[in-house]
Amino acid sequence: MNISILQVFCAVFSGIIQGTAISNSLSHLGQPFFALFALAPLYLALYTSKSYRKAGLLFMIQIFTVHMISSFWLANYHEFGFITLGASAFGTALKGFLCGIIAFLYPSTLVKNQGALKEMEENSGKRPFEPFKRALWFASAWLVWEWVKSTGFLGYPWGTIFSAAYRWKIITQLASVTGVWGITFIFALFSALCGEGLLLLRKSIQIQNQKAVSSNYRQLAFFTFTVFSVVFVYGLLAYITPINRTKSLKTVIVQQNIDPWEAVDNDAIVKSIKLTRNELEKYKENESPDLIVWSEGVLPRAFPKARTYYETHPEPLSLSDFIASTNTPFIIGGRTLINKNKKYYNNSAFLFDAAGRFTGNYGKIHLVPFAEGFPFENNPTMKAFLKNIVPFVPSYRKGKQLVLFQIPIKRYQDEETPLEYRNDLLRTVTLDEEGRGSRDDQFYFSENTERNPEGYVSFTTPICFEDSFNDVCRPLWLLGSEVFVNITNDSWSKTAVAEYQHFIIASYRAIEYRTTLVRACNSGYSAVVDPKGNIIADLPVFQDASATIDIPVYERRMTPYAKYGDWFVYLILISMSIYGIYFFIVNWKWPERRRRHFITITFQTCINECQENLETEKEEVSEKNSSSEKKVKRVSKTSAGSKSAKKTAEKKSGKAETKITKKTAGKTVKKDSEKSKKKTMSSKTKTKTDSSKKSGIKSSRKKSLSE
Repeated sequence: MNISILQVFCAVFSGIIQGTAISNSLSHLGQPFFALFALAPLYLALYTSKSYRKAGLLFMIQIFTVHMISSFWLANYHEFGFITLGASAFGTALKGFLCGIIAFLYPSTLVKNQGALKEMEENSGKRPFEPFKRALWFASAWLVWEWVKSTGFLGYPWGTIFSAAYRWKIITQLASVTGVWGITFIFALFSALCGEGLLLLRKSIQIQNQKAVSSNYRQLAFFTFTVFSVVFVYGLLAYITPINRTKSLKTVIVQQNIDPWEAVDNDAIVKSIKLTRNELEKYKENESPDLIVWSEGVLPRAFPKARTYYETHPEPLSLSDFIASTNTPFIIGGRTLINKNKKYYNNSAFLFDAAGRFTGNYGKIHLVPFAEGFPFENNPTMKAFLKNIVPFVPSYRKGKQLVLFQIPIKRYQDEETPLEYRNDLLRTVTLDEEGRGSRDDQFYFSENTERNPEGYVSFTTPICFEDSFNDVCRPLWLLGSEVFVNITNDSWSKTAVAEYQHFIIASYRAIEYRTTLVRACNSGYSAVVDPKGNIIADLPVFQDASATIDIPVYERRMTPYAKYGDWFVYLILISMSIYGIYFFIVNWKWPERRRRHFITITFQTCINECQENLETEKEEVSEKNSSSEKKVKRVSKTSAGSKSAKKTAEKKSGKAETKITKKTAGKTVKKDSEKSKKKTMSSKTKTKTDSSKKSGIKSSRKKSLSE
């Protein structure tokens, strides 16, 4: 089960290339070109493996390398960063090991049962679709790996191939159809094409039909480039096609650049008030914003009891009084006490109305693993373990309710509601006895008293890395959200790489649902992203900053991904499951039958060929012997009384026979050695037998001549 040094090198090298392609210190937005080739060395290592365990270990090495390169900043998570980095690395590598076993399911057919026969047939060009099936299986397996890595409680979509594709906007438009998983698939497919080329170079000596094998590889290349061409054409059309903009929301984003873990009491609030006031002073009273957004974790005291506290604090100007002075709704991050006896809290986004009153909140549903929550943390044994390892036991619990916020747009409040937004499906108009209509009917068909939907914006507030998960964002969008307003605190990472990596992953939500994404972060990367993934506005990372942005709100369109979710992943999983069932039935239920069938065909074919060769050689020898006998008779007739003539004839016939036997023996040995060593031995034995018979015939001829 030893892994070769070359295989380990390939796995590590693949991890290094992928880590370089993802957002890093040298390239904050990543290098998608490197991502095209990142998995090629891993492909080579996988298809040269000889066991499931070895394949799983190779996957584990590659994935661990990527994790340590791309997520090293997890070690900065305060006093127990080693737990966050170590636990996430262990969990990610373990899942990678299991996915490596799945990835080896198809390559295992090359080392078991008819694997040798398949390889010989492929080298002779008799299996034209074998490279295609290998590449397709690898791309599917890698897609499943990134999906498993990015979903569920332990989901962590950092360090993924699709995150490296951010710069290529035309390619990333595919996310509106397949989600990010389609992007992962085509990049893995291209790497598989490159890896297949490396396999061809490795076994070039063994290839018997170079032309046919090269043609098979060209077919795979043609398929891969066809897929990329289709994706490119779709992406180009989607990118250049305009999306209908229905309204806009003037919003102030505040980035106070204070880590709440290090802040003293109300420091974050005081600094946020200062930055907000400075931003509002730039505009006139009639140009006041519609919404002001502060980041996650600004309010240190828990709601709902903190309502009364913030009516008087911080001094001298309380939070409630400041909000009322702006006459603008606020979104601010804090926490909610959801169980006083058990001291359970919920990470929350609070909505304050224009009068400074707390109106409602959304509770975070997807918690950060090994930071806000631990597996089995309610178990007494786990609690005792955590108390000894980390400075505190996480007391956060996930929210259970989806919340949609609706706020008015100030510029539309004085406009009448268009008649097209009347909601009544049936209206009866009746005239009196004199044939006159009522004033109510006249008013009803002249004015619309319903609320103007153009004058309101519906938005949702995914918190922190919830904007990276579709199990949260998709239900929020289906709820009626027109804009995603994300509040985040990544300041503890102390690195710009972490900020950009989070932003890149979150930006795909805008493309998937063709909506606007607003990010108000503690230290960055605060930005506004349009439905095509373009950055409309942003703030520099790790700086005190604020900005007023006219956020575009677009017409809601049901994209294929918004409607069907991870349908592409499910399709791949079903296809792989069908093959897995077929694989286990064939290799576990009828393995001996398949093996006997293989041996019988191969052995019988070889024997038949050897017998045909021997019979051909015998016929040639007999013909040459008969011709030599005729020559001897002619010589004996012409010089019957001369002894010297007899001797000369005997010498000539002997030399001819010797030459014939040497040639026939050489031909037989040469042909049989090309088959196999065992068959050569048997053919040599038979040749010797024939030669002994010939020598017997010689001696008898000599006696007859002497007589």
